[in-house]
Amino acid sequence: MDKGKISSFQMAFLMFQSILGSSVLLMPSITTRISGQDMWMTPLICIVFGYFVFWLAVQLYRLSPDGTFIKLLETVFNKPIGKILNLLFLCFQIHILSIVTSDYGAFMVNNFFFKTPVVVILGAMLLLTCWVVKEGIEVLARCGQLFIPIITVSALLIFVMLLKELHPTEILPIFEKGITPLMKGSVIMSGWFCQLMVVIYILPHVKDEQAIMKWGIICVTGIAILMFVVNISVFMLLGDSTSFYNYPVFMAARYIRLANFFEHVESVVMMVWVLGEFIKISVHFYAVYIGLSQTFEFNHAARVFVFPLAFLILLMSFWSVNDFRTLAEFVSNSGTLYILTGFFLFPLFVYAIASIKRLIRT
Repeated sequence: MDKGKISSFQMAFLMFQSILGSSVLLMPSITTRISGQDMWMTPLICIVFGYFVFWLAVQLYRLSPDGTFIKLLETVFNKPIGKILNLLFLCFQIHILSIVTSDYGAFMVNNFFFKTPVVVILGAMLLLTCWVVKEGIEVLARCGQLFIPIITVSALLIFVMLLKELHPTEILPIFEKGITPLMKGSVIMSGWFCQLMVVIYILPHVKDEQAIMKWGIICVTGIAILMFVVNISVFMLLGDSTSFYNYPVFMAARYIRLANFFEHVESVVMMVWVLGEFIKISVHFYAVYIGLSQTFEFNHAARVFVFPLAFLILLMSFWSVNDFRTLAEFVSNSGTLYILTGFFLFPLFVYAIASIKRLIRT
């Protein structure tokens, strides 16, 4: 069992990139299809939901006798039912992780490594992830501290260099079709914010508990701001055609050309994507690894199961989603409800039952 400790600042870094890892490239296209020119407002609507999800995760952590989610489930329901519920929750997370991994492979093969078998791309990423997970939360947090400033600065520089190409009139008129499309797009966006619930597996390793909420609020605010910048920049550049591109940010980077010398910035997008997905996959992989270790009460022997778990994720990634279109349809329809049920409604149900039992006892 991992006994490492990290700061709340490092926790915020990890959660920041675990949400943005896939959303930056996927989000503009999907939200444009649903919300049209109002898509840029969806992150601002969802920020309150993000605060609530993080608050809920912290409350679950504080209600648990030892801070772990499995112990809370066993206390609220009983040991056998708690273990079964936790296993179902972990199976759900493995499925989500396989979808994230599959999307990473699809982007790399379809845009850069055309002749490289996708199994090589995914296998390399999962092997690196296995190493980080085996080394523990402290190494994962250090990777986050090293990579996330590079990712954030690179992403912001791309949009700064696009400023002269932007057309603010593209976002007009606002609310042309009413507020309904905006709210529908915000529901889709909430599917990314609810993944903040993964932090329940990281909170027991945070040493400065008094700063958790402060850095959680900063994290959610930063996520919403960067999503807002991405959405409004891409839409001002591409307009309604944003929905026709699988990866609008990647397409936007191709517009950058300074003095006929500085161009082909899409390679920077690839770097941002690879580093971001590495953190995202590692955080979710670590959550599943810790959850399984706690469920079956493994100690150091749990490390033996890291590579078989990675192999399972690799296999599942081949049948989870076939391409971007399938993923977009999944997210736009039943996928969001599926994700919200697992990462929000189920934890909310556990919190409600735990709170009621606590009130009855007092």
